[in-house]
Amino acid sequence: MLKLIHDKLTQAICRLKRGRQIQPDQGVVKVNLGAGLHVAPGWYNVDGHLRAFFSTWPDFVIHWLYRVIQTSNQEFTREAYTRILKENRYIHHDLTYGIPFRDGSVDFLYASHLLEHLHRDEAERLIREAVRVLKPGGVFRVAVPDLAHAMDLYRKGEKRLSLGYFFNESKQDNYTYHRYLYDEELLTDALIQGGFASVKRCAYRQGVTPDAGTLDNRPEESLYVEAFKQSP
Repeated sequence: MLKLIHDKLTQAICRLKRGRQIQPDQGVVKVNLGAGLHVAPGWYNVDGHLRAFFSTWPDFVIHWLYRVIQTSNQEFTREAYTRILKENRYIHHDLTYGIPFRDGSVDFLYASHLLEHLHRDEAERLIREAVRVLKPGGVFRVAVPDLAHAMDLYRKGEKRLSLGYFFNESKQDNYTYHRYLYDEELLTDALIQGGFASVKRCAYRQGVTPDAGTLDNRPEESLYVEAFKQSP
């Protein structure tokens, strides 16, 4: 019931804000899409979870969120959870409504383990949105679970682990479901068809994107690429 209330409230708030477009500060603009709690200083962190909405509220509200909304296998302590939300800039937004920034206003976009939670048509729209908001020559770093890794697990007999990439074993909230998966070819094709000029596969925490060494996570299962918008 609590998760249902959380999802309905999140959707209602996002619908009210879906037409907004942010004009960011001057200088290098970096935007982390579907950020969760894996963030770096100086980034705008766009996230559809209610924790993003309440990130500027008093600590006791954030402590309540930690206690009643977070899962039991919480990766962060309550103190770390509160510090991350209070010390970083969050924007509460559902990315199925687009990216809430103005055309050509962003230098770097980052999305880790986000695209697989979108249906293919939703991911295609988000990629087009990424092209729209990036400046010429801008970069979109994408990390997704590698379909090749999931298939390799199955071939090795790790069938339950492999199936976990395709199906959930129990009911969970809306942000945990995988709706599509990518290998290097599928992801590259999606980014090129969406309007990017070129795509390069990257190693874990390697590439031109600032703070990749902080933001990248789950290297054992992830595929990392950087997509480049055409320069003028």
